[in-house]
Amino acid sequence: MIWKVIGQSVIGTSHIQSGKGCEDAVLYQLVDLADEEQALICLISDGAGSAQFAAEASQLTVQKGVSILADWIAIEKIIDEAAMTELAELLYDQLKVTAEERDVPLNEFSCTLLGFVILPDQACFLQIGDGAIVRDDGNGNFMHLWWPHNGEYQNTTAFLIDDPNLSQLKMKVVYETVTEVAIFSDGLQMLALNNETESVHQPFFADLFKVLRMTNSPEHIDILNNRLSAYLSGEAINNRTDDDKTLLIATRLNDGRIGL
Repeated sequence: MIWKVIGQSVIGTSHIQSGKGCEDAVLYQLVDLADEEQALICLISDGAGSAQFAAEASQLTVQKGVSILADWIAIEKIIDEAAMTELAELLYDQLKVTAEERDVPLNEFSCTLLGFVILPDQACFLQIGDGAIVRDDGNGNFMHLWWPHNGEYQNTTAFLIDDPNLSQLKMKVVYETVTEVAIFSDGLQMLALNNETESVHQPFFADLFKVLRMTNSPEHIDILNNRLSAYLSGEAINNRTDDDKTLLIATRLNDGRIGL
């Protein structure tokens, strides 16, 4: 076992009250490489609350995106900023074609896009919209890649379909070994980030990663994944946010103990 990963999207209380479904989506895939290594792919998306097909847009985006990235790794395509741009263009085109087939405006498929591809000695990250990606800094702390993009008004952001030229696309490639990473939608920003200092709320991630590092089997990871869903749907979280919530955390570290 190289990567240990748990990730869930859960419905927010405001969506339950309004009769809407969960409009967040998360998908990840592990791809086996040579020398018993693995690549980790993950994408998340948050459908715009005002969009008619928000849930479908987010699901389509992560499913299509992860499939493309897995295929590229299989054929040993170079994964860099050019590849990330191509991925975003392909996903934009997919949403545009789907909207045209439905004969609806493209903004009815509005959604954010965040994700990464982590290889043994490099990692590529991309983001359009709010939510955030957090990674280890090599010194036992967590840092954000970009501060969430919010517009002039609260609860506004950029979406994948906003601009065919992808002017809001952020990309970063680091040529080093990334050992821990987390990604989350805007529903968790108030818990995971400190707005006053524009920094990561360290205890939020330290506690989650501590437990994940202690797992040593797929069965334990499945249990933790179920517990993550219950945690995100629990009163402690719902008292702070009524939005849909997505969180995925992944680690290559192991402290040698078995615990849950």
